Amino acid sequence: MSDSSPMPRAVPRVTVVMPAFNESAEIMTASLDSIAAQTLQDFECLVIDESTKPEAAATCRALCERDARFRYIHPDTRIGLAASLNLGIAQARAPLIARFDSDDVCLPHRLERQVAYLDQHPDVDVLGGGLEIFSADRGVIAVREYPVDAETIERRFQTTTPIAHPTVMMRRAVLERAGAYDPSFRFAEDLDLWLRLLNLGARFANLPEVLVRYRQQSTRRNPQHWQFNLRARTKNFSTRQLPRRVLGLLAIATWRIVPASIQERVFHHLLLRKG
Repeated sequence: MSDSSPMPRAVPRVTVVMPAFNESAEIMTASLDSIAAQTLQDFECLVIDESTKPEAAATCRALCERDARFRYIHPDTRIGLAASLNLGIAQARAPLIARFDSDDVCLPHRLERQVAYLDQHPDVDVLGGGLEIFSADRGVIAVREYPVDAETIERRFQTTTPIAHPTVMMRRAVLERAGAYDPSFRFAEDLDLWLRLLNLGARFANLPEVLVRYRQQSTRRNPQHWQFNLRARTKNFSTRQLPRRVLGLLAIATWRIVPASIQERVFHHLLLRKG
């Protein structure tokens, strides 16, 4: 594994963990520039790049080397998304971990808003926010909002995922207690972690504002996503919110056998309705 950047000495407020894979220079530049331009400047950004294209890896490394707060990490072999996230968390120095995707764009105030909220709400362990969904050819498609209070979020978790993974900031201490992400999950690694944290008594919240511009070219999901979603729910099943949990299991078990073309049409309709 290669790590091209020297580690700064001062402990930052936030560590941004960003997995990357064969991203274009244009998209990667926009993503990393949005981190560099944050109003809260006291951060480090760990980019775990699994690119298999030499030109993509070289571009990602060069972009990270522009700023001492960015560290480029290239695993020797493909380890997958969940393991990449765990690698970043293991090397993070800050008490707060911000999750981010390499093809998205952070709004300038994202880190500042989330750090301020977590400072003011020490009982909250995981904090998300809203998404502005866009594509290169269509521009802004929709704005997606999420429930803000812990009780509503816990209820919604039994049937859906009421927090956007690319917007999340979480306390490293709670991740260490829970064991971070399960590398055996190819999809729904976030849902598995969230349900595990809920069972341990963690509290969730969302800011009532857009924090991230989320790049989405297609509403069709890999069929294995629903298999892993169901696996996450059965693995973390408990008597908390029992009727809703059973409903969620039944809903996902049914949904996973719906043809992909119908799933895509339903998601497209719901996405536009929220715009």
